Amino acid sequence: MTFRLRMMRPDKEFFSGEVESLEISVPEGRETILAGHMPMFLNLTTDLCSFRLADGTVKTFAVGEGMLSIFRDETVLQSDFLAWEDRMSAAIARRKSFMEAEKERRKSSFLEYKLNKIEMAKTFIKLQNKHPKEVD
Repeated sequence: MTFRLRMMRPDKEFFSGEVESLEISVPEGRETILAGHMPMFLNLTTDLCSFRLADGTVKTFAVGEGMLSIFRDETVLQSDFLAWEDRMSAAIARRKSFMEAEKERRKSSFLEYKLNKIEMAKTFIKLQNKHPKEVD
């Protein structure tokens, strides 16, 4: 027996297909999911995981923090990091590059926010000087 597995990253669908089993890491240890598993949600922990295709082929992949949603008609694995075991070095390099770019973007955005806040304060001061409150 098989079940439909969809594996998603924020930027794309990583894998979609029929599998016999899925072995994942959760905070309490390892879990094996088989066809007909009770519907539930599980938190995932960073680790190497695997699934077995209907022809017996085992695919190993790295997963970051994420969520596994088991429904009657499909199982959906969502994580911010997914990479095939044999392509992990390239995936880690891409992830590192993305994280560095995101850090710079946030730093730039915060600086822009601070400068805009200063400009707004200057505008309010100018308005107050043009229209001082009348004293009774």
